[in-house]
Amino acid sequence: MRLLNIALIGASGTIGLPLLTALRAHPTFIPYVLNRHSSRSIYPRTRVIMVPDDLSIPSVAALLEDNEIDALIIAIAGSRVQEQKRLIEAAWQGGVKRVIPAEFGSCDSADQKTVELLPLMEGKKRVREFLEEVCARGEGKVGRPKGRGKMSWTSVVTGHFFDWGLGNGFMKVDLGGRKAWVYDGGETRFSACTLGFVAQAVLRVLEREEQTENRMLYVHSLSVTQREVVKAVEKVLGEGFEVVDERSEEAIAKARARMLEGDKEAAEDVVAVWGMVASDWSAREGFANNLLGLEEEVLEDVVRRVWEEHRRK
Repeated sequence: MRLLNIALIGASGTIGLPLLTALRAHPTFIPYVLNRHSSRSIYPRTRVIMVPDDLSIPSVAALLEDNEIDALIIAIAGSRVQEQKRLIEAAWQGGVKRVIPAEFGSCDSADQKTVELLPLMEGKKRVREFLEEVCARGEGKVGRPKGRGKMSWTSVVTGHFFDWGLGNGFMKVDLGGRKAWVYDGGETRFSACTLGFVAQAVLRVLEREEQTENRMLYVHSLSVTQREVVKAVEKVLGEGFEVVDERSEEAIAKARARMLEGDKEAAEDVVAVWGMVASDWSAREGFANNLLGLEEEVLEDVVRRVWEEHRRK
């Protein structure tokens, strides 16, 4: 295995924590966490590399090189475009071999309509294009440590974080209020992943270095419709839900108007709805479940697990 020392930034976040847990459990990967000097996060039993708050490129590059980091996983918010660019440049100068950017999430930044609809996706696209440019420099260039070879990238596109979203209402299901909203009849199939599945997908990417380099890979642990989700929730809870039918076009238009005025909750609404009507990866070029040896999960089992966690809160 060529990749050994794996660095993660954003390890305390929604996807960062499952990624760190999976890396710790892996039999051969050696996980490192990049932690800013001002951060109060603590990571027991983990190698921590303290980095400057401004992510100074020379400083971060030197730290990555000194620790012989082979791969960098960026799990900060995808909206932080400039920070990701600094990390990517530092990775190249620090001899990192593989970068996985903060592409994780609900929608496809390679889809033009999605990019036009959501500024967040446009930012992810710019990050990926910058990453491609940096990796195209090849090896042997001035500024790249000798003997580290080329740098490559992989974007992992996951669809909605299903367990996280079902538990907090992002999936448009109110578990406590026994109410659900479905769009365009609720029969559109969409892709989604549990957080643990996303983490395993990333590990498989790192294990399959050559097969996954310089690619956008689409994965899902669930391929479901909104109606199927509601049915599974009703079965697990043993109660019927009030179902509100809406048109996605109208819901997105209303939320997007508020989003463009700076309403962050409205931005989440646009992502939530669009991710359920325009994110079916199963026929998408780059669908990688088979390549990565990943098997889908059982919807009812996932819903039951989410409900049990929800009741404990």
